[in-house]
Amino acid sequence: MVAYLFDRPDDTRRAAAGRDRVEAYYDKLWHETATHQGHDASTVGLHVWDRPERECLWPSWRESGDLRVASLHAPLGYERVVGDVSPDDAPGPLARAVIQAPSRFLDLAPPFTMAVLDPAGERLELFTDSIGVGRLFQLRLADGWVWSNRPVAALLFADVAARAAQRGWRFAAACGWFMDDTTPYDRVLAVPGASHVVAEGKRRRRSVSRIETSGIWSGGGADTVGETAEALRAVARSVGHLWPERPTVDLSGGRDSRVVAAAFLSAGVDLKLNSYDAVPGELAVAENLVGLLPFQVEHAVTRRATPAQPPPAQQQQAPPATPALVSRAVRWHRYAEGLRPASYLFHHPPGSLSTVTHLAIGGAGGEVAHGHFYPADVLQVDALPLEAKLQAFVDRLTTRLASARGATELARAEVAQQIERVLREAVHGGIENATMLDYFYLVERLRRWGTTGERSGVVSPLLIPSFVRGAFALDPSQRLANALHRDLVGRMIPEWAHVPFFKPTPTGATRRSAPARVRHLADAPDHDVIEEIITGSELDGFDPDTIQKLWAASVAGDCSAAGEAALQQALWQASFEHHLTDINRHLTDAARTVATRAPAVAAPGAAAPGPPVLHPAAQGARRAAAESRLVRCLARQPVWRGFRRTRLGRSWRSLSRPN
Repeated sequence: MVAYLFDRPDDTRRAAAGRDRVEAYYDKLWHETATHQGHDASTVGLHVWDRPERECLWPSWRESGDLRVASLHAPLGYERVVGDVSPDDAPGPLARAVIQAPSRFLDLAPPFTMAVLDPAGERLELFTDSIGVGRLFQLRLADGWVWSNRPVAALLFADVAARAAQRGWRFAAACGWFMDDTTPYDRVLAVPGASHVVAEGKRRRRSVSRIETSGIWSGGGADTVGETAEALRAVARSVGHLWPERPTVDLSGGRDSRVVAAAFLSAGVDLKLNSYDAVPGELAVAENLVGLLPFQVEHAVTRRATPAQPPPAQQQQAPPATPALVSRAVRWHRYAEGLRPASYLFHHPPGSLSTVTHLAIGGAGGEVAHGHFYPADVLQVDALPLEAKLQAFVDRLTTRLASARGATELARAEVAQQIERVLREAVHGGIENATMLDYFYLVERLRRWGTTGERSGVVSPLLIPSFVRGAFALDPSQRLANALHRDLVGRMIPEWAHVPFFKPTPTGATRRSAPARVRHLADAPDHDVIEEIITGSELDGFDPDTIQKLWAASVAGDCSAAGEAALQQALWQASFEHHLTDINRHLTDAARTVATRAPAVAAPGAAAPGPPVLHPAAQGARRAAAESRLVRCLARQPVWRGFRRTRLGRSWRSLSRPN
């Protein structure tokens, strides 16, 4: 989806050119012909692309009287807002309802993002879900704004050069994700959850209102469990209305999947349960749960592949061969636009945006009810005075999240500052106990880390505001005891009330088994290229000397798992420059002259930023030299490597670095 506001009336040529750039870039990623629908209304416009055949009955585009409505994902629970209306007819009534009362948008289950265009009034309104997992990004222009669920689409539509966001990548270097409103791209920012953006073309005005999230997630009624159970059932019934296929719901022995399965079963949805025989003992718990049901339900089991001759427990298994990683990282960036974490480096990226289309129902969000970020001494810390408690939680979260090896002190400090800012925001919202850690998880970690909003067809019932309210109503000790999960399961499926949640226990075989072998980046077949780009580039948030030492340890085969994780993150960032080059090929000549990397911003007391970027012709010569086999051979010689590690060598690299 792309929406825009221009300060001056447009004759549609500017919007048409932007649309052409978007389609040229995404053509191969769509893998099939995407259907475009949209409308340009002088100063504002709205466009959406989707597959011709959709599994979901909720339309991504609908014209309803004087309104044009674009939807990302499906509004689970929409019936609670507009009543019993068919999905095909509901976008218009839903748009009018949330325009009249924006808070009603928060009754819908995330992920969901909606944009509503009034062409006659030249008015555009955008809504984000309560957490913001539906994804909406904004790009400020000199003469307007562009919004999209994909950062690259916003840049291409606006004809703005893609550059790496230094602050965002410093966050990623220290903790692994893009904190606050940062993204991998300079100038492109994430719109927070519970936001309502109004763009008025005739008045050349943009206004943003946001419901305080602490208010959304607090103040439940007398029967919080009953309210949450009914809201979960409403989501389950809504799935039945929106997807014609019979849903498959996973049932493990754990907490989150049990609550989700109980919601669907108690709502009377015709479904199939599926369990995995992955962890010894867990399948037996799932089979027991199915056997306790007072009615019949289909239950499938996905079993582990059993080797014909299992190796001795003591024998250490050799890891699979390490693939070429630079090209893989670039493919991941093209698919996920830098928003996936570096931990995906050893996974195959999907070949297209339409590779995975099936309905996926999961328990994402359930962690907020069992203390995901709680330290071991959470109850002792929670008994401290407020200011001491807050600082203790800041210290513990910083130690846990910003412990990445190789990160600079500046990057760690920025993570610590953001942690404190969010925890103080929770306190200002009336949260004064350990629930502030759960608030941080929702506001920071969940909306930026998860892939729930990456594609359509992902259903996460536990993200609804009523479940979060139920979790926030608990005290920390109740959260550690899984009180909300137990109460919800008992309310929806009483036969399951007294079945303990599964906890894996080490078996004799697992106790005797050798530890997993660390996968070293230096073992990759393209290790020479990896070394060049992670030790020969100035990476935001990384200390170059530490990265050099970690790489040497990886070459020697004795780098720790934490050290290899830092090298993976460094490679993730370094390979992003190749992704930026690919994006900028689709821009106009005028836009391509802009550097593909944001100007350096000096820290307080630091030296001024470096020299200006190279002329495009010089950039081309530098890139050609870098691709020369002779130059690459010389660059691997010990003398040259030693020079690069000196202060003078690092200064030279900053002058000749490709842009």
